[in-house]
Amino acid sequence: MREDLDFVDRLHRDLGGVRWAEPAEIRARARRRSRRTAALAATAVLAVLSGSGYVAVGRSGTPAPPAPPVAAVSASTATAGPAEIPQEALLSARDVRLKTDVQLSEAGLGEAVRVDPVLEACGRERGVSSAATSRYSRSQTLLRPVGGVAAPLLTQDVYRVDAAQGRLVFGAVASLLDVCAEWEIRGSGQRGGRTVPTVTPHRWERSAGGFAGDESVLLRHVSLPPASVADGTALKLPPKVEATMVVRVGDLVTVISTGPGTLKVYDAAPGLGLSQADLEGLGRTAAGQLCVAANPRC
Repeated sequence: MREDLDFVDRLHRDLGGVRWAEPAEIRARARRRSRRTAALAATAVLAVLSGSGYVAVGRSGTPAPPAPPVAAVSASTATAGPAEIPQEALLSARDVRLKTDVQLSEAGLGEAVRVDPVLEACGRERGVSSAATSRYSRSQTLLRPVGGVAAPLLTQDVYRVDAAQGRLVFGAVASLLDVCAEWEIRGSGQRGGRTVPTVTPHRWERSAGGFAGDESVLLRHVSLPPASVADGTALKLPPKVEATMVVRVGDLVTVISTGPGTLKVYDAAPGLGLSQADLEGLGRTAAGQLCVAANPRC
């Protein structure tokens, strides 16, 4: 019996010396893992189209190398200047002209600054790195009801970075646009009961810059339907168009991306969707929100 009590006593003392991760650290690790998974999925999946035509089932060729690991945040860096990013520094539902009814939010620690996972995958394949590490971050997704389902309207990430890291973000975006103005993802799909090689073209361009904050850029991403490699035929569907804004105020950088159906493009009915002018105005609003937590303040 005495041996059992000694064992319990030693176990109690040993457990007392164990360092348990803080809740914020646990959330940050999980969030980094989910983002890496999302980035990989974005490059591997071409499209899932209903009805006849092509349905992407994979990608041929050598896959792009994985994203570089995120460096740990040192104690001196983590404690320098303002710490966590308050919710007030992000856009609210009333800032967006379109109706929203749900807002999801989470905070992170020591994460990579992500702009466009597909564009970054192209950059890795062509030897351009986009890695910049934040000290703190906060993310949110604004949702809106579409046919009884809550669909993403906008996603927003706000990162607190060192001065050099902030400059690195915009320099990396410019380099990515130089080498990845056009990129093709090869895969395969079903057509007429047969599996055929396909290619999905992607295009990026800089739509606007310098419209908000200390630095800003608006990117336009066009994804065309997958086409047969043999004869070039593709489903007669309009391209998918997405927009991403990157805005910096002081030591804060925000990345705002549109969800499906958010942009006013092609044959959208009048009054539906956001135009480029709407996006630039939203960028200026986002910059104003960042002022409450930026260092130095506006």
